[in-house]
Parts: sequence; structure tokens; C-alpha cells
Amino acid sequence: MNRFPGLVAALALLTAGCSAPEEAPSPPATSAPVSAAPTPTFTDVSRGDTESVVKLLKYDRQALAVVVEPTVFLDGTAFCAAFRIPGTDRRCERDWVTEDSKIKVTLPVGTRAKLLTVRGGDPECIDERTGAGSCPWAPAELARQTAPADGVLIRLTTEDGTATRIAEVYLP
Repeated sequence: MNRFPGLVAALALLTAGCSAPEEAPSPPATSAPVSAAPTPTFTDVSRGDTESVVKLLKYDRQALAVVVEPTVFLDGTAFCAAFRIPGTDRRCERDWVTEDSKIKVTLPVGTRAKLLTVRGGDPECIDERTGAGSCPWAPAELARQTAPADGVLIRLTTEDGTATRIAEVYLP
């Protein structure tokens, strides 16, 4: 015979409340997923029509070919915002910052490609809109300028993966 019928009922109710905690409710189905802000990507210069800043590693005038390394080229403030770098980082104060892709791409150069230089910062040779060279660059001179250690920054224009414009970027 059970001497404490009320106690058994009370214990049953208490233990029922001690089950595993429920999971947090999932968000309503109508809420939009949270996505990270996009970060800059490297331009695929080997396809289609492009214009971007790349590092020119080699220019071969006999083979009409260039070897380039795609880069992200931004002013310091835009670079830090794009990569979510704190504004206190020294890169944010720079006039320009590059992020190299570590990818080498070989492209054909069109027979009528424009080769343009800034001639050491000559104001007459700097396109105000792009900050790139606007004076003719002799193929032999361009070939001497490029070496893997140098990595001259250029504004490269391609059409169907062929280099049609190579313009040195002015870096003060």
C-alpha cells in the first residue's frame, strides 16, 4: 500500500519538467539568409573582354605574348573596406594597395595592341581618367622593363583573351 499518494504524483510532475531542453526555435521561413559582403576577386583576363590592373611579369615581343599576374588594385580606404580590415591598419592610409593572386597567366598580344607608358611620371603621358600611360611605349623598351622581380603594374585591356592595350600605371 502506498503511504504517500500525493508525493508520488508531485514527483511525477516534477520529473516531467526536467526533460532535455528544447532547441531554439528556427527563424521564420520568410527571413532572408545573412550573407557576407562580397570581397574583390581577381579578373580572369584569359576569357572575354576585360580591363583590369595586373602585374606585368614578362613581355615577349617576338612571340607577341605577355605573362601577367592578376591583382586587386585599390586605394587604401577602399581596400580595407573591401577586405573588412580595421581602419587602424596601416594599409588603410596608403594611396594604393595591391593583393596579388599568385597566378601567372600567359596571353597573346594583338598585332595592333597599344603599348603605353607614363614616362617616369611625365604629366603629358598620364591619362587623367585611368591614371595609366598615354604615351607610346616601344616594344623593345617594354621588354627591357619587365622581369619577374620588377612586376610592373599595368592597366590591361583584353578582347577575347588577347591583350589589346598595355598601359603602365602611374604610381607616385
